[in-house]
Parts: sequence; C-alpha cells; structure tokens
Amino acid sequence: MDPESTKRSIEQCSVLTSEFQNSRLYIHGLQEEFLVENELAKLEAVSGGAALALTRIDGDLQYYKSHFDKLAISYTELATKERFLTFIAEEIPLNMTLESNQKMEAKAAIARKQEEEIDLAVVQLQREITETAEGACRDYDEIHQGILELTKALKHIQTMERELAEMRKMDEQYRGMTLEHSQEVLAAQTQQLHQLHQDLDEMTAETENLKWQESQLKESNQKVVSQRIQLESQAKEAFRMSALRRPEIEYAYKECLAATKQYQDGVGLASIQYLTDSNSLILEYRILPGSGPVHTANPGISAQAASSRTRTRKPVLMQILIKIHPRSGRLLSVNIENAGCDVKDIIQVAKARNDISFLVTETLDRVMKAHP
Repeated sequence: MDPESTKRSIEQCSVLTSEFQNSRLYIHGLQEEFLVENELAKLEAVSGGAALALTRIDGDLQYYKSHFDKLAISYTELATKERFLTFIAEEIPLNMTLESNQKMEAKAAIARKQEEEIDLAVVQLQREITETAEGACRDYDEIHQGILELTKALKHIQTMERELAEMRKMDEQYRGMTLEHSQEVLAAQTQQLHQLHQDLDEMTAETENLKWQESQLKESNQKVVSQRIQLESQAKEAFRMSALRRPEIEYAYKECLAATKQYQDGVGLASIQYLTDSNSLILEYRILPGSGPVHTANPGISAQAASSRTRTRKPVLMQILIKIHPRSGRLLSVNIENAGCDVKDIIQVAKARNDISFLVTETLDRVMKAHP
C-alpha cells in the first residue's frame, strides 16, 4: 500500500470518528425526547384526574336518582298532585340539574378526546424513539466494523512496511554483487554443505561404532558376571570341602552332588552340615512338587509339566542325615525326615550296597512320586 492510500485510510478513520461523535449527540437528543415522554406521563396523570372527576359526577347523578326515587315513594303520602309538584319544585331545580349534567358530559367528552389524542401522541413518540434507537445501533455497528477493518488495514500496512524495510536492507547488501561473485558465493556454500554432509556421515558411522562397542561391552559384562558367579560358587564349594577335611566325607559329599545334578531346577541341595563329633553329614533338600529327574522319557514335556504344576505348590524341605565310618568310609546309618513316604527299604539296600548315590537318587524319586 502506497503513502497516498495510507493517507486516505487515515482520513476515512477521522470521518468515521466524527460520525461516531455525531451519533453520540444524536443519542443525547434521544435522551431529551425521553424527557418529553415524562411530560406525557404527567398529562396521563391529568387525564386520570379528569376521569376521577367524571366518576364523582356519576356519583352525584346516582345520588340525585336515589333522591328522586325517595320523592316518588313519598308521592303516595301527598294529598294532591299540586302539592307533589310544589314539593318537587322546592326540593330540586330541574332545569339547573339538566344544564349542569349536560355541561359535565361535554367536559367529560372533551377530556376523553384529549386523553385519546395524548395516547396516540405517546404511541407515535415511542415508535419514533424505537426506530431512532435501532438506527443509532445500526450506525454504531457499522462504525465499529469500519474501525475494525481500518485497524486490520493499518496492521497490514505496518507488516508491509517491515517487509519493505527488510527488502531494502537485503537490496543494499546485494546491490554491489556481480554475477561472478554470486556464483563464487554459491559454490562456497555448496562446498560447505557437502562438507557438512560428510561430517554428518562420519558422526553417524561413529555413533554406530559406539553402539556396537556398547553391545560388545554388555556381552563381555554378562560373561564376567557369569564367570564371577561360577567362581563364587566354586570358592564356596572349595571352602566347604576344606572345612570337611576328611576324604570319606568329601567322597560322600561328591556322591550327593552327583545324584542331585540328575534332577532339574525343582530339586536342589539347600544346605549341608558336617558334625565332627559323629562324623555325619546333614543334607537338606528343597523339592518343588511336580519336579522330575533329567533321565525321564521325554525331558521337554516333563519340564513343561513341572513348570506348570510348581507355580502354586509349596516346596518340600527334606533332611537326610548320613553317618559314615571314620576310617573305612562305609555307610553306617541313615535318617530321613519330612520325606512324606516310607523309605526304610531304600535305606536298607543302600547300607547293604554302601551306595550313597543310590540312597539319594531313589529317595528323591520316591519323594517326588509322593508329591506329584
């Protein structure tokens, strides 16, 4: 938008402002007309007074009528017609009464006509006031809409002026630039963009390398953790075996471990104790009901069945006390607690065979059968 149109817009805004002020003056005039309406209310009060006077005249007429009725009733008491007429003439001047009634009726008719004219004038004035107020509201809405449009146009002019200033600034920056210089700048920017793409590719490759190194570190960390757990278990076992310090006890312990390894995770050696005074081993097994040995007919099906059965069953803690001869290493006596079944025959056969592995294996099999 050029400066001339901007000037015209400002002049139009000034004209709209003056029209808005004229509308305010017009509204003040309407307020004065509302004061005239108050005067009409006073006239209505006067007409009400005239109606009240008519009511009073009507009351007087009713009084005269009742008085005449009394006179008619007293007619029977009068002796002659002349005396009745004389009495009437003395009591009521008839001509004067008729004339006064006619005057009152004329005044009442005039008052009614004036009241009707006042009512018509009031209705006409109210209609004119309503039309004027509606026109003023429409003019105000049009003026308000024009002001909003003018404000929007001014904002657009300001935006165009800012854009023009930016374009002039850019024009001043590139005014002295030739075609060769522009091509050189474009080539430099293209080279810079190519270098940025190369840097981005290098950073992407480095990121992938770091991710691969992270995965390798995680794998090595897992291996280290598993090795640490294995070494800790070996150290515990070595410490336990060093505490026994007897070859026959060490042999019995190894036999128990070998027999225990034949079963799945549902059967495990919870604890082991060595009693030096009686040269005995106390083995405490933790058995989950539903567990089966590794040497079953179908290990996969057995594992699935065991895992599904042992989720809601409480484990069985069975204790085996094995007493061994201190010199020969023979199996002297066996005591099994919390087996849940009869294992005396297994103990007798194991003592006769001097076989600890047989004792542990057969006992665990029978206990698991007793707790399916």
